Amino acid sequence: MLSSEEIKDILYSTIESIGNKRIRCDITSNIDLAGKYIDLIMAECVTKMDLERSARDKDETIAVLCEALLHFMLTVCSLPSERKIQVKDNLSIDVVVPSITSLSRTPDKSIIIEIVRNKADLNRIGELELLQPNYKNIWLISVTPFSTRCRIYGLSHERQLFDNIFSNIITDINNFLKESGDKSLRLIH
Repeated sequence: MLSSEEIKDILYSTIESIGNKRIRCDITSNIDLAGKYIDLIMAECVTKMDLERSARDKDETIAVLCEALLHFMLTVCSLPSERKIQVKDNLSIDVVVPSITSLSRTPDKSIIIEIVRNKADLNRIGELELLQPNYKNIWLISVTPFSTRCRIYGLSHERQLFDNIFSNIITDINNFLKESGDKSLRLIH
């Protein structure tokens, strides 16, 4: 498997080849373009990675790529979020929107986003439900489809596999924040 650093290097070289400033300007003027860029960046990165060579690690490699791309897009879009939050000794959260404080005070106005890297991560869903009692506000990103009552974002555009597509996640986060009345400060690039 490629290391996290190698995956991030591929991601950021792809972003630079497309044009970091171009991506930022386009998405700042129209957040709905985030989906187009997510699809484009993912496709180019996957092409650059030799995933057939390490097929057994393919899902985990793509999950790491998704997480890094999600962090980049959240930053580009200036969407309020906190990342890699250690909640307990044995529990961390990949992303909370808009903040961990909001999650503890008003869980209905907060989202937990978790990247499912392997089958062991599925065991953590029950712990996440203790933090976020509204299971509809637990969003999971996965390469492989599975059954849960939480919202799952998949990397396949085939609707029969996933109800939600990863490339739509930024638009969905933005819509969620609008609907929940979030007033967080957002910087315009």
